[in-house]
Amino acid sequence: MKDLKAQAAEVLDPLSDYARQCHAASIKLVRAGLAVRVARGFCEGVGSQHSWAVLGDDCYSPDVRIVDPTLWSYTGSDPEVWVGSAKDGLHRPHGSGIIWQWGRPSQCDRPDRVIKLTPRRPFSDWAETFLGTLGPLDYEGWSMLAHAPVGGWPSGEVFEAMHHTEGLGNLVPIDVLGMTTNINPGGLYLPGPGEGVGV
Repeated sequence: MKDLKAQAAEVLDPLSDYARQCHAASIKLVRAGLAVRVARGFCEGVGSQHSWAVLGDDCYSPDVRIVDPTLWSYTGSDPEVWVGSAKDGLHRPHGSGIIWQWGRPSQCDRPDRVIKLTPRRPFSDWAETFLGTLGPLDYEGWSMLAHAPVGGWPSGEVFEAMHHTEGLGNLVPIDVLGMTTNINPGGLYLPGPGEGVGV
């Protein structure tokens, strides 16, 4: 059986055609079943935003396995699929970090401005507890939360509910939405059909 690097190179043959087309190459690997989802953020050696594929469902896991099919095209190397893990320290997805080191959004003290989430499925106990601790939020508060680091709280669950709440659907950055939920904006993060952003 071929190793992952060889399988990825075969799916993208010729690999040289994907120079600096990081997202296109990464989603092709996901759709081929070689990875679980696309991650997007920053990578050492790449001077702009970058996409790669991960083999686990948690793009933020400190030991998630990574397949980066286009890193070579930014570093000036010969075409070669890079396979490693988050432990290598090269890749940092958007939204990385722990919310408890970041702070918290301001609570809303005007009942007429409070926006309540309308989740499509019941919240977990963890999400209920987190939201109860957070207190009531208005548009500004939810907007701040949408840009918080995703670690240390049920971010995916809350972001999914925000996505389906009228007036909040476009607050969560598309890359973070695609990495923390199963919504799959534009079909660009998961192998299944895509969903547009917004409510």
